[in-house]
Amino acid sequence: MNEKKAYIWQLARFLTAHGRVMSGGELADHLNRNGVETSYSTKYSRGRGVYTLINATYKWLAKDLELLSEADTIANAYVNAKGKPAYKTDDGEE
Repeated sequence: MNEKKAYIWQLARFLTAHGRVMSGGELADHLNRNGVETSYSTKYSRGRGVYTLINATYKWLAKDLELLSEADTIANAYVNAKGKPAYKTDDGEE
């Protein structure tokens, strides 16, 4: 699981460095296209699973690794369908 989180983190760093954002749905498409599967060995949908992963990555950086500025990259890089930070929700909506 940490390998997926590290992947999401590094992608967030790239997006943030270039002033870009990615929606949860776009992230799901990206993960599927690149062969990254859910913990159930299935493809990501554009719903709850990918937002749960974004949230888990944020918490991993902020709480487990105590890298608050890096957690901010997650908050700034990934958005939900309404353009709000995706880490705050688990379904893409608020």
